[in-house]
Amino acid sequence: MLIRIFIYDDSHERRDSLKALLSLNDELKVVGEAKNCTNVLTDVETSYPDIVLMDINMPQVSGIEGLKLIKTNYPNIKVLMQTAFDDSDKIFTSIKNGASGYILKSDKPQRILQAIDEVVSGGAAMNPDIAQKVLEYFKPKTIENPLTPKETAVLASVFSRTLAKIL
Repeated sequence: MLIRIFIYDDSHERRDSLKALLSLNDELKVVGEAKNCTNVLTDVETSYPDIVLMDINMPQVSGIEGLKLIKTNYPNIKVLMQTAFDDSDKIFTSIKNGASGYILKSDKPQRILQAIDEVVSGGAAMNPDIAQKVLEYFKPKTIENPLTPKETAVLASVFSRTLAKIL
C-alpha cells in the first residue's frame, strides 16, 4: 500500500532530509512540501496526503493552526507533529486538536519511520519523552484523583501499550 506524505517544515534542509529518508521506502511517497501552512487547505486539496509531517514552529501560519485546519476539513488525514522541543503546552494543544502523534526532530530516522507506520496502523506515535510528559499530566496534582478508578485503569492500559510499541 502506497502511503502519501506531505511535509511542512520551515527548514529547507529538514524537508530535504525527510524526503531523502522517505524515498528509501518504496511504500512511502512524498506528494508535497511547504515551509509553512499559509496554503494548507490548497496543499491538501491538490495532493491529498494520507499523512502530514507537521513542524510546529513555522512563520506566518504555525503547525498547530495548520493541524486545526486539516482536521476540521479533512478529519481522516493523519497529522504527525514534529518539533525540536518537548514543550508541554504545545504537546497538549496538538493532541487536543487531533494530532495522530508527536515526535521530536532529534528522533533517529528509524523512529520517524516507525512513527509513520504506527500512525498508518491506527496507533498514536509518541517519542518516549513525550509519552512520559503525557503520563505526568494525568498524575493527580492533589490527594484527590479527578479520574475514576476505571478511567485511571483505561488510561494506564492505553499508555502502557503505546510505550511498549515505542520501546
